Amino acid sequence: MEALQLDFTNTHVLITGGAGYIGSSTVTAFLELNAYVTVLDLNPSKLRHVHPKLLPLKADISSEDSVESAFATATTKFGVPTVCIAMAGLDLSVLPHRESLIDMPLEQWRRTFQTNVEGTFLTARAWLKGINAHKDEELRNVSLVIVGSESGTFGDRMNADYASSKSAIQFGLVQSLKGDVARIYPRARVNAIAPGPMDTKQFRLECTENPEQLWLDSGATTALGKPVPTLAVAKSIVFLANETWSGHVTGQILNVDSGKHGKVMWTKEEHAEAFT
Repeated sequence: MEALQLDFTNTHVLITGGAGYIGSSTVTAFLELNAYVTVLDLNPSKLRHVHPKLLPLKADISSEDSVESAFATATTKFGVPTVCIAMAGLDLSVLPHRESLIDMPLEQWRRTFQTNVEGTFLTARAWLKGINAHKDEELRNVSLVIVGSESGTFGDRMNADYASSKSAIQFGLVQSLKGDVARIYPRARVNAIAPGPMDTKQFRLECTENPEQLWLDSGATTALGKPVPTLAVAKSIVFLANETWSGHVTGQILNVDSGKHGKVMWTKEEHAEAFT
């Protein structure tokens, strides 16, 4: 039986959005496992890491030129990135919330899709181009992990733009790519992670501002009854990236969401007002 090791020695991991909450935990995890790590982020200075195997780069995933240039720089520095974690995107902490779809400007919808869907497409394509250019070499851990969201499964009443963009990448894109990547490199895989409510500083702040949010997002709607630590998502990403542990897992969505089982449709107050 082969050694069940999660070692990423001589593996180059490229992470978009790596300076965020989940991203920072993921960067730490891969560095501790001896990987070379490149981070693409609009604000890489937020990274609290200094490491000889870490390359922070400023990049905009919604820009084709920016993505292609960043991948080229990363490849020159550490070699082809065989692992790509497509995490960057606009999330619910930065997007305006709308009471109804009728209140949403077309510009918001387009901007969300340009960043979350087109940006993930550009990232996936750049990664796959790199694999194709080195397909005659012996590559390890050839894996694309796309970071979606529980909202991609359950929707989000106040942010249909966000939920729809996450559905597009974690379902449509992953299912389309799973047969594509294996034709480029036989052991290449693509999967998605769908995190649930995350235990971050931002989430705790929002729960302070709205005491009902903790109950609505994780108390009433998850089996474990609590938000997910960022490290739990990072560990799941590492699992999917490592071919020793998940070499026959592809085309899947791993829900790291404390057992999310939907979303509360009506608060007690809303229901009382609407139906009594």
